[in-house]
Amino acid sequence: MSGLKSAWELSLERSNKLVPELKSQKKLTKKQKQKIAEVRNEYSAKIADLDVTSQDKIRKFSDGVPPEEIGAIKAELEKQFRSEKKVLEEKMEKEVEAVRNRKN
Repeated sequence: MSGLKSAWELSLERSNKLVPELKSQKKLTKKQKQKIAEVRNEYSAKIADLDVTSQDKIRKFSDGVPPEEIGAIKAELEKQFRSEKKVLEEKMEKEVEAVRNRKN
């Protein structure tokens, strides 16, 4: 029976094979974890604000726009939102990576 491995052990072995750099990743300090959480919360709030603002723009623009143009304008506003969201997410990941690489 000692030769049998649990599902957890098998999963761990597969994950090490798929993403070996995770095994060599350094441990984060409590301060780094806290800072990463702060950065993620800050950017989550910015993205949520952007989402609310974009949804508000979409609701308001239909008042003064001809019905045949609504679809195109809505699609453009949604595209703009996705683009701005992507930029914010990339900035967040860069900041998180900077915190991970800092020496404390």
